[in-house]
Amino acid sequence: MRKCDFQLWENNEEFMEAYSYRKSTFEKIYISYDSVDNFVNDLQKYEILKLKNEKLGILKYLNLF
Repeated sequence: MRKCDFQLWENNEEFMEAYSYRKSTFEKIYISYDSVDNFVNDLQKYEILKLKNEKLGILKYLNLF
């Protein structure tokens, strides 16, 4: 997601906070950005992100950022 965003980000934390801000401002969707786990869980909860294989554990985050 970060690599496909229209802005270049220094780190994941900046990206998650900005993405959360945009979603809350324009779509009234509130996404946690305090940790990668919470961020991904909220993306899944709002069906923004769908993971094909939940058994991948930490590997599921590698292609996200």
